[in-house]
Amino acid sequence: MPVQIHRLTCLSYGKPLFGCTGTVVNHVGSETWILTSATLVRKPDTDHDAYKADEVKIEVLLHDKRTINGCISMCNLHYNIAVVAVEIQFDLPMVALNDLPECYSLLGRPVIAVARDSKSRALLVRQGNMIRKRSKLDCSELLLCTCPVNKIFIGGLVVDFERRIIGITFFGKDTTHIVPTEIMARCVKHFKEFRTLKQPCVCIRGHALHSLELSNLEILCLKFPNLSCGVGVVVDQISGISSANFGGIEAGDIICSIDGVVLYSVAQLTAILLDTVVAMKSQKATILQAVIQRPRDNTKFIAMLNIWENGSVEYGNSFCNRWPLL
Repeated sequence: MPVQIHRLTCLSYGKPLFGCTGTVVNHVGSETWILTSATLVRKPDTDHDAYKADEVKIEVLLHDKRTINGCISMCNLHYNIAVVAVEIQFDLPMVALNDLPECYSLLGRPVIAVARDSKSRALLVRQGNMIRKRSKLDCSELLLCTCPVNKIFIGGLVVDFERRIIGITFFGKDTTHIVPTEIMARCVKHFKEFRTLKQPCVCIRGHALHSLELSNLEILCLKFPNLSCGVGVVVDQISGISSANFGGIEAGDIICSIDGVVLYSVAQLTAILLDTVVAMKSQKATILQAVIQRPRDNTKFIAMLNIWENGSVEYGNSFCNRWPLL
């Protein structure tokens, strides 16, 4: 894996603006794609604005001490990822972005975060553990680990001891935030096929059931024994759009499955929605069937979720992920 990890620097008129780590994920046409964090090109003091490709220059410091020029090919501030394109480098191997096992996020396990140092070009490694806690950031898909990283590690990979890629790093003060590989893989796939990211609009925010405080989790599991294995996504917030679009789901409900697929994490739910938007093709919307359990009155029911591609419906900025300024 060391030869897939590289150092990236964003410059404006020769002045470095930000530096982080990136990983080769594909060779497409005449380009090699390096996946990283959108933090690389995010404008200072803004939540939802990034430099355009013609406004900045990207320097790529390779593992073999070569420096080549790149440019921003794709940037998505919602999921905080970006793709830097460089002239095709067939000698640079790429990593495979594969989905993790469905119940992977339920288990705490040792992991390492990796980065490339800008001065020595050495590979940097920090060890920690996955933890079952909720992120305090807006993005509910995020995973957390205890790897003691600094800003150099932003955009770098987090992997387990079986060499499975967990996701890419975003710097945090107390814990390290990880954008899951399921999200990264689909964003890269969408961009390769459509040159854009087909983002689903379901207007529901939630968190994985297993990330609840143990006392609250125990209460729920006593009411619903089938939830004792950590299955489900708890709904935190729904947009102001008519609740009929969500089959009557309300805050506090638990989404147990979507179209027969049992849910273990928000990243898994988002991956299903991203796949659904691609499968819609020319359709304006589609319907997914969700199994819901409602702790408020101990009921269980089927909800029909209307799924749109983002852009075909208006909704508030509260459903756009915001990332803290660094």
